[in-house]
Amino acid sequence: MKTVLALLLLTVCPALSQNKNSENEVRQTLSEFLQAFDNLEWERFAGFFANDATLFQPRKFPRRAENKTEIEDEFRQVFEIIRGNQSKPPYMDVQPRDLRIQMLTGDVAIATFHLDDRPGMLNRRTIVLQHFKPGWKIVHLHASEVAVPAAN
Repeated sequence: MKTVLALLLLTVCPALSQNKNSENEVRQTLSEFLQAFDNLEWERFAGFFANDATLFQPRKFPRRAENKTEIEDEFRQVFEIIRGNQSKPPYMDVQPRDLRIQMLTGDVAIATFHLDDRPGMLNRRTIVLQHFKPGWKIVHLHASEVAVPAAN
């Protein structure tokens, strides 16, 4: 019985440890991605997307962006709107609320969170990441928003 338990622990514990390490890597990648977005660092920001990534935006762009080139075309416009007449970073302060990371396998993760950046609206984000060499890349970003009922 002790031998079976020992073998079980040897096979399960490394998997649990690897999963925790992967989740920490995903958290770090998300943090770096949001920092690049806050600072409107174009090359760094664009580097977080996989070549075949897809994107749904909540405003202005009604159709799905089908690849990195289309995502970049949309976000170049978004960056210009955000930058406005400001001349130095940070241009935003994106603060994820209720962040949840789900590790689907060792190389796929889903991150969901809310943003409180627009009065009367709750902005929702889902980011699907996949591990490639040398790191995690965004393969899908879904942005949506819902009206928050007024408090009585």
